Parts: sequence; structure tokens; C-alpha cells
Amino acid sequence: MKIFKILSICFPLLFLLIGCLQVETTINVKKDGSGTINEKVLMSKTFVNMIKEFTQAFQDSALTEEFSFFKDEEIMADAKDYGVDVKYVSHEFTSDDNWEGFHAVYSFNDITKIKIQPDPDSKVGMDEEGTETSEDNEYYFFKFKKGDVSELIIDRPDIEFESDSNEVSEPDTSEQNDEEMEDEFLKMMEGMKINIALQVEGKIISTNASYVDDSEITLMQMDFGEMMKNKENFKEFKNKEPKSIEEMKEFLGKFPGMKIEIEKPISVKF
Repeated sequence: MKIFKILSICFPLLFLLIGCLQVETTINVKKDGSGTINEKVLMSKTFVNMIKEFTQAFQDSALTEEFSFFKDEEIMADAKDYGVDVKYVSHEFTSDDNWEGFHAVYSFNDITKIKIQPDPDSKVGMDEEGTETSEDNEYYFFKFKKGDVSELIIDRPDIEFESDSNEVSEPDTSEQNDEEMEDEFLKMMEGMKINIALQVEGKIISTNASYVDDSEITLMQMDFGEMMKNKENFKEFKNKEPKSIEEMKEFLGKFPGMKIEIEKPISVKF
């Protein structure tokens, strides 16, 4: 998994989206290998309203179509991004005082034909035109053995480590300015969440997965609000990348809001 590539995507998104984006993906797997994908995407209502006002200011007054960040046809078309076997089932829009987005459901007959990409950019239309399709090693893939006790094998994306440090010294600014910038950054990050989980039908008999709660396994979780509660650790998080699996384990232990499955492959018998 190019985890720091994901983080490099998330940080620019945070500034663009005022830090408020939530993407939750849950793969529900039945004992015969079929199942559903539940996807929830929420965005800060403050940001959505700001974009609406900006769009209306430059929109041709003759156009009557109201700006919408999330479109029916795009949500339906997202099924193909999960694999050729995946079918759109339904979706509904959701909105409250702080958040606006949608909850969609897709179905599949064979989990070995689906793939899950952890990058959040495509969920909010942030794909750059002309960019190449992601390589296979940037997806979660699945193998399945059906039986009285079925086994699901998850091949996670590769974790890449930098061999040499590219750390750049921070400019010598006043402590007061640093504190003010950090406080503003913390406010911007509040609410930012990314979560990828897998829910199996029935009871898990055995697994080597690191994050298990009853019949649910967390493959990746980033709750930036929780991660940044310890400012000193967060500075290290921004400036120093782990260079081995052991360093990654130690790194993850410092952030309660960060879970990255490092086992490869991951086996789940249920």
C-alpha cells in the first residue's frame, strides 16, 4: 500500500475541502462469496455551500439547473470501479446541519472479481484528467474458498518505504506563529475520516488480521481528528516516514485514530 501516497493526497484535499470529508467503505461477504459493498461519502456542508455560491456567481443566468456536488448518474456508474461483476443496487442522499453526501449500495456475485482502491480522491471528483489507471498493486484483491468453513484471503496493496530520508528542515519561525498555524490546522482537520472495513456472514473462526471486532475487520482507518490530539506525535507523523514493517508497527501505535493492516496476505475463516 502506498500509504504515504494516500496521505499526500489527503493533505491537499484537507486544505481544498476545509478538512471535512468522510469516506466509509464496507464489504459484506456471505458464505458463498457473494455480497454487497456499502459506501458512504459525506462532505462538509460549509464547503459544499461555498462551492455552490462560487458556481452560481459564474453561472449563466439562463441556466436553471441547480449545482449538485453528488450526481445520480455518477454514483450509479461507480459500480464499475469496483469490478466487472459489481452491480448498482441503490443510493440515497443524506444531509444534516453539518454534512451532505450519499449512501450507496452495490452488489457482487463473486468477491474474487472485485477490487478496492484506498485512495479517496475519486469519491469527490478529484481525479485528474489524463491520469493513468492505478496499478494492480494499489488495490485490495480477494481469493475465496467456499466450504462449511469458508476462507477469504485478502491481498492488500504494497507498503512502500523510502530508503533515504528526504526530510527538509522546517523554517525558523516564531513559536507563537507555529502554535497559531497548528491550531488552525487542527480545526481544519476535525471530522476528516477514511475507513475501509470487511464484514463476514456468521462468526470468524480464525484470522491473522490485526483489527477485529466481532465479525468485522478493519483494513484501513484514518480518523485525523483522533490522530492529531497528540501534537508532538503528529509533527513526527508529518515529517518522518517509517522505513520498515517494524517501524510501521511502532508508528501506528502512536495514533489511536490510524489503523493500517500490515499482514500480507490476510486470512479470514468464517
